[in-house]
Amino acid sequence: MSSLCNKTVPVFIISFNRVAYIRQVIDRLESLDFQNITIIDNASTYEPLKDYLGQSPHNVVRLTENLGHLALWKSGRFQKIIEREKFILNDSDVVPADDCPADITSHLDEMLERYPRHTKAGLSLRINDLPDHYAFKQEVLEWEAPFWVNLLDDGNYESALDTTFALYRPGVDCSEERWWRSIRAAPPYSALHLPWYQDTSVMSEEDRFYQRAVAGISSQWSITDPVLLKKQNTELQHEIAALKRTISELRGQSMPVGSPAWRNTVRTTLGATGLLPLVRRLRDTMKK
Repeated sequence: MSSLCNKTVPVFIISFNRVAYIRQVIDRLESLDFQNITIIDNASTYEPLKDYLGQSPHNVVRLTENLGHLALWKSGRFQKIIEREKFILNDSDVVPADDCPADITSHLDEMLERYPRHTKAGLSLRINDLPDHYAFKQEVLEWEAPFWVNLLDDGNYESALDTTFALYRPGVDCSEERWWRSIRAAPPYSALHLPWYQDTSVMSEEDRFYQRAVAGISSQWSITDPVLLKKQNTELQHEIAALKRTISELRGQSMPVGSPAWRNTVRTTLGATGLLPLVRRLRDTMKK
């Protein structure tokens, strides 16, 4: 039986220009007796969110720039905790389902102990009740389907997790490949990704503000639907991890760097891993 519990485990919530979702998330966590909550805000400018955070009883850390979903690591402000203690990290739009058992932390901790080579254990994301009024329902189902394939002997799933609700081991940086080693809990230990339940035919003032804010970051982030943006980012992170593995393997070979044989090996390896188009795009961008 794990000694880690909801009441004491450090919980980090990443926030950016959304108040409706984070309000639901915090209310649900409080009902489950999570008390050690820190909200990391990515320099939000949405006034209703700023007002909400200003009245929060929890620890609120306001960053001076948007460091994205990896702000917990990139800010450099939480090293004492994330280097020494297990902790929970969650997006501000992912909430434990109503029928999720209350012993979330101890359950995820037992999963981590069962799988010592994995960095995080998280709640699975429910997809069997998505409404038809969510315009990207089919894209979500197709994107999430592979995460339910690698069934383990204990009924849980080995599949990638980014920053949805998960318990992490200490001492693993987000730049390391092992950061992606994840276990997803089988239902009923599930969470809801709140944007997937939204009626996308109805745009609120908050939706419009958020989309303008996200689109203004760069052209790469002009995708405003959360699941598509998350998909793009996850794919890119996997590509980078694979590229790092390739470089590491090539360094272990005896052929001189830059020689024709070295270049051919690089080209062949990148082509086999599907990374050659990415590298060429990066090369062309750097030439501009």
